[in-house]
Amino acid sequence: SLRHYPSSPLLGACTASWRGEKILLARRSVNPNAGTWAMPGGLVEVGERVEDAARREVKEETRLTVERLAFNRFFEIIMRDSTARVERHYVLAMFVALSPSGLAVAGDDAAAVSWFTLDDLDTIPLTANTLELVQESRKFLPELGA
Repeated sequence: SLRHYPSSPLLGACTASWRGEKILLARRSVNPNAGTWAMPGGLVEVGERVEDAARREVKEETRLTVERLAFNRFFEIIMRDSTARVERHYVLAMFVALSPSGLAVAGDDAAAVSWFTLDDLDTIPLTANTLELVQESRKFLPELGA
């Protein structure tokens, strides 16, 4: 597939969506990392703005609409195989947003979706770096009016 041994880095968008003290996570149903919880995200489509991709991915995976999106930073994932060839290379635009209302329902690529407090995150299997990125996202909440 395009994602496996890509000819160039793939651009993705990922969103830390907050409601009060809770973060919205989706349990991945597909590999890599099937069964682990992560922030909703996916690849940016050609002709799509990165911010629009972030909103679309949250909507596709959780059925929720986010508002007041803030850009956090880029986060890179580079995975090599046993011969050191680059097997996967993603550059993820990390966003932070509020999702004040609506019922989260698992959609595309999500086995389940749920709201978690930071304390809850110790009790579930997380995709690598999710905890660090969730904690980092909290610093944007004041500017989003949370």
